[in-house]
Amino acid sequence: MNGEELRAIRERRGEDQLSFATWLNGALNRRYDRSRISRWESGAERIPQQVAGFLAGQGGMAAVPQAAPGPKLRRAVVAVANQKGGVGKTTTAVNLSYALSTLGLKVMLLDSDPQGNATVHMGLDPGEIETHRKGLYNVVRGGSSFDSILQPVCGGAVMLAPSSIGLAAAETELVAEPDNSLVLKEKLAEVRNRYDVIVIDCPPNLGLLTINALAASDLVLIPVQTEVFAGLGVPLLLETIAKIRRRSNPSLNIFGILPTMFSSRLTQDQASLREIQEHYEGRTRVLPAVPRATLFAQASGAGRPAIEADPNSNSVQAYGELARELAAHLQTAETAQETTHVS
Repeated sequence: MNGEELRAIRERRGEDQLSFATWLNGALNRRYDRSRISRWESGAERIPQQVAGFLAGQGGMAAVPQAAPGPKLRRAVVAVANQKGGVGKTTTAVNLSYALSTLGLKVMLLDSDPQGNATVHMGLDPGEIETHRKGLYNVVRGGSSFDSILQPVCGGAVMLAPSSIGLAAAETELVAEPDNSLVLKEKLAEVRNRYDVIVIDCPPNLGLLTINALAASDLVLIPVQTEVFAGLGVPLLLETIAKIRRRSNPSLNIFGILPTMFSSRLTQDQASLREIQEHYEGRTRVLPAVPRATLFAQASGAGRPAIEADPNSNSVQAYGELARELAAHLQTAETAQETTHVS
C-alpha cells in the first residue's frame, strides 16, 4: 500500500488525518497521531504492515491490494550499553525507539541513567520528574508502578519511563537488596507484555543500574564511537554480559556492535571502523555505521529524536535500517535464536 491509496481510504471515510488516526488507534491499540498519517500519505515514512493489512481487510476496500499477514513478533527488551561515555548511546536509544514505532511496533523507552539524558532528549525536564517523584527511582526503590511514571512522547509514538538525578541513590541502596541484580527485571514484568520492544538507555558505567538492565534484557546493542582506541572498555562489558548470562539471564545475547559518529571523509574514522570490523569478525555482527551529523545535536536540543525531526535526512537512515534489522530479527519467534554468543 502506498500513500495515495491510504489517502484515498481516508477520504472515502470522510475523515481528516486526526480522526483517521483516532480510528486506527481504537482498532489496532496503537498511538498514531495526525503527523504520522501525514508522513505515510506523503511517502516520508513507510506504512506499517499491520496498518496496511488491517485497511486491506476492511469492507469497501476492494481496490486496496491485500497484504499477507506478517510473521509473529517475539517481544524483547533491548539494552543499549557501553560503560564509556560520549559514544552516542542515548542518541541511539532515542532514535531506535522512535524508528521502531514507525514500523507499527509498541515501544517503551526506559531511561536508566541518573543523568536523565534520554529524558531531556525526549523533551521532558528531569527536575520536574524529580520534584513530582515520577522517575525510575520511584519504581525500583519507591514502590511505584511503571504505570504511575510512564509518559507519552513523540506524539504518543513512544512511552517513556523517565529518569532524574535521584536515581543515583539507587546504586548504593540496591547493594543491600536481596538478588539486587534482578530488581528491574521483576518490576518490568508488570508491563513487559504490553510492548513489542522495550529499549533501555543504560548509564555510562558497569554499576548495579547497568547490571539490572542487562539482567532484564534479551538483547544488548553496543554503540562504539569510530575513533582511536574505540574498543577500550568493550571487552570488560562483554565479560560482564557473559557473567550475567551464566549466573542469572541465560537468554541474554548481543545483537551487535554499532559504530557511531563516523565520517567517511576522515582517514582515522575509516581505519577505526576497519579495526572494529576485523576485531569482531566471526564473533558478533558489526552493524552499519551511524554517520556524524549536527542534526543529532540539534534534535536533542529541541527535545526530539533526529529521525522524527527530519526523517528524510541521509544522516538518520542508519537508525531506520537498524530498526528494520532488529524488527526482522524479532520475527524469528518460531525459530532458533540467531544472535552470536560472545564468551
